[in-house]
Order: sequence, then structure tokens, then C-alpha cells
Amino acid sequence: MTLRRRVNQTEENEKIKEDEETLDFTKPTYTFQPNGHHSYRQQGPYGICKTCEIQHAIWIGMDKIIVGENEKGEPILRKRL
Repeated sequence: MTLRRRVNQTEENEKIKEDEETLDFTKPTYTFQPNGHHSYRQQGPYGICKTCEIQHAIWIGMDKIIVGENEKGEPILRKRL
């Protein structure tokens, strides 16, 4: 390896180190607080929550269908015919 190539590699490594950032995941800048009620809508084999600001889902499967919600807001599932 020539001296010029080594200098170029050192300069590239320094540029990369300038762009690096160390994050502390024990102190996130955003925390998600889900609300107590979830309203699920079926999309394929999933029940997708439409009330929370961050989309999340539950696995229902291909053999069941959401037909409504009970008083607690939990989805009522029925077997497909």
C-alpha cells in the first residue's frame, strides 16, 4: 500500500467518524403512550388499530373475520364460512 492511498483512507475514515452519532436508547426523545381503547379494522389476516397514533396490529388469521367489538373494545371474531 502506498503512502498516498493510506492518507486517502485515513481522510475517508475521519469523514465517516464526523458523520457518526452515538444514540442513547435508554433515554428516547419520543415515547408512545397508547390510549386505553383500540378500534380494529380487518385488513387481510390482521386487525389494524385505527385509533392510536402509531399503527399496530394483531394477527387474526385467514380463517376468522372481525364482526364487531365488545363493551371492552376487544374485537369479536367469527369463523369464516
